[in-house]
Amino acid sequence: MVPRDSHTESARSFLEVVQGERLRLLSVAYNLLGSASDAEDAVQEAYLRWYRQPPSERNAIKTPGAWLTKVVTRICLDQLRSARKRREVYVGEWLPEPIPAFDVRVAEPSGTTSADPADRISLDESVSMALLIVLDKMSPAERVSFVLHDVFQYSFAEIAEIVGRTPHACRQLASSARKRAKSATSGRVEQDG
Repeated sequence: MVPRDSHTESARSFLEVVQGERLRLLSVAYNLLGSASDAEDAVQEAYLRWYRQPPSERNAIKTPGAWLTKVVTRICLDQLRSARKRREVYVGEWLPEPIPAFDVRVAEPSGTTSADPADRISLDESVSMALLIVLDKMSPAERVSFVLHDVFQYSFAEIAEIVGRTPHACRQLASSARKRAKSATSGRVEQDG
């Protein structure tokens, strides 16, 4: 039986990890999955996996945030691969769920800014939806490489460890994803191939 003090310290340590990493993990998962509820599920699953480990294994993890990020990313990869298979039999449109940022200042063409929050939300929703649609056309590995490197500044070596490929392959995946995103934002529609 585990002494009560050890269990309390373990629970306290877990709460510190949860509070310190939650928003970042949700952001990673949301950027990969495009759905707030799916992102929440992925983060919860990662925390469950963390908590199910024996204390000796948990204590051996030097950087819980990195471990949780790796687990969340792998959960997202599994969901993306599964979603891709489901889409092969689905006939309708798949649109991701945009979440707007709430910065209330919008640049006007004249260089002035609008303080109307509705303008900001409308612009953010458009940008968010466009990016999510582009991300949705990427392969799961492309999406992970692009989001983790370009959005969260992970090194290609770190990404390679998460996705199980070489750093060079991850660099190529991110480059391909960048080209796809640039093509979409410049008004050209790239065929899904």
